[in-house]
Amino acid sequence: MIKALLIPLAPISEQRRIVSELDALQTEVDALKRHQAETAAELDALLPAILDRAFRGEL
Repeated sequence: MIKALLIPLAPISEQRRIVSELDALQTEVDALKRHQAETAAELDALLPAILDRAFRGEL
């Protein structure tokens, strides 16, 4: 029964175009994740510095 089921496939050129687009999107996602991690680290370092200045009355 399953063998008789026809599953339409896009032409190979369209499949390659889709893969290329997904690869480009994955590259962007990876860059955004790196940027987010860097920003999170900066924020983690910023809070203690702000609190230190606040307790010294410099804010």
